Amino acid sequence: EREMLASGSLLEELSAKLADYCQSGFKTDDRTISSEEMGEFYYGSQKGHAFESIAKQYADDPKRRESYDAFIKLVDAYDAFVGDADKYRLSSARDPNALPSLMKERDAVAFAAESVRAALR
Repeated sequence: EREMLASGSLLEELSAKLADYCQSGFKTDDRTISSEEMGEFYYGSQKGHAFESIAKQYADDPKRRESYDAFIKLVDAYDAFVGDADKYRLSSARDPNALPSLMKERDAVAFAAESVRAALR
């Protein structure tokens, strides 16, 4: 359970950082965020999926099934946000309507992380 909480927190914190990057136009200190720096967010996805494999044992336990299902939803929401944010970063002409949509995706990650915490209580 501690590992699931830690993994969920990692994804939530990374999504908050990525949201900040989105809002800043992927610029920090007058420089553009590089593809290499985006690797941090894809690494978070890999960590989430790795823990998902470990947590599969929860799927068979009725008491823990809810937390497992919530964690899967968290990883899926995080993956969607990272993918869409990276597309936004790479687009040459950024759609101004895309940013609010990305912030909603970030909110979905936060909601999913809270669902994991609630399921573990």
